[in-house]
Amino acid sequence: MRPEEKTMTSPSTEPKPLNQRLAKRLLAYATMAGAGIAASTSPATAEIVYTPTHKNIDMDFYLDLNHDGIGDFHIHSYYLSGFASLNVIPMVSGNKIAAVHHECGFRGQSTAAAPLPLGAVIGPNSPFQASATCMLHENESSAPTGPWLGEQDHYLGLEFYINGQKHFGWARLSVQPVECFPCIGRIFGYAYETIPGKPIIAGDQGHSSSAALEPLTLGALALGNRGLNLWRKEGGQE
Repeated sequence: MRPEEKTMTSPSTEPKPLNQRLAKRLLAYATMAGAGIAASTSPATAEIVYTPTHKNIDMDFYLDLNHDGIGDFHIHSYYLSGFASLNVIPMVSGNKIAAVHHECGFRGQSTAAAPLPLGAVIGPNSPFQASATCMLHENESSAPTGPWLGEQDHYLGLEFYINGQKHFGWARLSVQPVECFPCIGRIFGYAYETIPGKPIIAGDQGHSSSAALEPLTLGALALGNRGLNLWRKEGGQE
């Protein structure tokens, strides 16, 4: 099978956040779409811990979702003489990444880290794998591969453990052309659900005062025409 080819996009200007009212309503729709999965957990006790950041990966970014001093995932970028890669690696046994079947890597790896859209439900029913580490790969002798090629403002789905209990989280990233060595990958924030086993919605920042859903992939949300009309009406796009 020939590898999928995607055109690399050049770095874009920083996206503008949606207004708070619209962001809250859109997130409410997305949360309702995943409510069936989390029905057994009381929402009144839920708490999401969100950590804002804005950094280039620049070879290494160590992701400590719950700030306990133990690294949960290692995001690693590499570029040298026409060879480039971006990977996310579990740092603790049992930690996993939401996976997608996609060619990625010079050995034809068929399982890769999924670039999830805003509003995706990350939880027990997600296809997590510890081996889904590849995000993109480029070799000057072959076409680039990987599901994250050219993706902007998408989410890693993450499964990790706190005191032996399973938790879910996300990290928002964008990918630039590999020639931008220190900025092949950029991370814009991450979050996790404090209730063990409870799903989290990609992009949900909980009660953070700075919470604002940013670039929106409406086609990926289960909003249908109602959600699209809401976005157009409140976003002034009639």
